[in-house]
Amino acid sequence: MNPITNLSETLPMPENQRASLPLLDLKNDTKLVLVALPGGVQIPAHQAPYPASVLLLSGSIEVMQGEAWKRIGPGEFVPIDAEVLHSVRAFDPSYFLVTHLRGLGSKANLSQ
Repeated sequence: MNPITNLSETLPMPENQRASLPLLDLKNDTKLVLVALPGGVQIPAHQAPYPASVLLLSGSIEVMQGEAWKRIGPGEFVPIDAEVLHSVRAFDPSYFLVTHLRGLGSKANLSQ
C-alpha cells in the first residue's frame, strides 16, 4: 500500500454522515480505521468491549467519554477505555484515526 498523502483523495468527505476506511485489520488484535466526519455530524454514543483511541488528523472534534466531552485539535489523541460509553462529533469537516485494541479484550477479561 502506498503512503496516504491526501486525505480527501483517499477518503472523500461525505455530506451528512461519516465515511470510514479500514487501513489495518489484524484478526483478534489491532484495527486502524481512517474516519471522515463532516462538520455538524455526530457518531452515536456506543461502547466497545476493548480499549480504543482517537487521533485527530485535521478539523475540529469533540470526543465524549461517559458524560464528559473533550474538544481536540489536529495532532491530539484521546484514549478510550473498554466498555466506556463514547461518541465523536465534528465542528468542522474532520479526519481522524480510530485504533481498536481488540487484543486487550474487555475489563472483565483483563481482571481474570
